[in-house]
Formats: sequence, structure tokens, C-alpha cells
Amino acid sequence: MKKGVFAIWYVLYCPNQKEEEALYACKRHLTGEALADAFVFTYDCMRRYGGAWHLERQPLFPHYLFLESRNEEKLQEELRQYSQVLSVFESDGKLVRVEPEEEELLRMLCGAGHHSRMSRGYIRDGQTVVTEGPLRGRENLIRKIDRHKRIARVGMPSVGRFREMQVGLEIVAKS
Repeated sequence: MKKGVFAIWYVLYCPNQKEEEALYACKRHLTGEALADAFVFTYDCMRRYGGAWHLERQPLFPHYLFLESRNEEKLQEELRQYSQVLSVFESDGKLVRVEPEEEELLRMLCGAGHHSRMSRGYIRDGQTVVTEGPLRGRENLIRKIDRHKRIARVGMPSVGRFREMQVGLEIVAKS
């Protein structure tokens, strides 16, 4: 690896929601020269069953695996070698990079563990106020709230692939 070369995030498409299988295959087959890290983004959400609410972890981007690499050519070469195991989400024969604005937002909401925990807040006079969690102070990103499902649709700052995503948001009061 060259000194001063930053790792870039790429997207790998995983049909039939086999992100975990693809994650395992990438970590097992790709070398450290090609792959710095591979991960799936997740978020906390609430599900009601058995008469009670339960906190669950769900994929933030179903069908997508994220790859971090400092050597795009080596990554493409090794992915081609394992094309029977992996299906690459491509554009003009190249890996699709995650836009810097998208990466910044994902780092902000999910942190180093690539997981967005549940946010909590309230609504006062039609304004959402988030008191805890990754959406705190970022209420301007919320496009829509589904109070019944306890999720918020969050807008991405760029016009790339992921225009919106949903994250956990529990509204505990409304006045």
C-alpha cells in the first residue's frame, strides 16, 4: 500500500439478500492487498410480537455489501476471480464508489461499527426534537416519520444510489 492513499468504499450487490454469505466469502477469498474491510450496515428497529415490543437489528441496505479498499484495480481483479461466488454491482465495467457525502453521512449515523442505534425524541408544535441517538442534532435529515413502525426516512445529501434510508426513531411524546 502506498503511503497517504486513502481507503475508498465500494458497493457490492448481493441478490436474494445474501449479504452475510457474500461478506464471509469476501473476507475469506480476497487478500489484504485488495480488501481493507468488508461490512454490512445495520440499524435498530422495533418489532411488536408476543404482545411486546422488541429491539431488532435489520440490514440498512438490503442486497448491498460495502467493501473498503486502497487498491481498486486489485479489488476488481480478485472479484473477477470469484465472480461465480459474488455478483458485482457495476457501472460501465467498474466498481461503484460510495460518494463522499454518502460515506460521511453513513459514518455519522452508524459509526465505526457500521450500525445505527435507535434514536428517541418527541414532537412539539410540529417540530421533531431528537433527544438521544445518532439523529440527535440532525433532525433536518428526517424526511418522514412512521410513528407506528418507529422508523424515520432519512434523506441522503447526494443524488447517488441511496437517496433515502430508514433508521430507528421512537417518538415518545407529541404535543
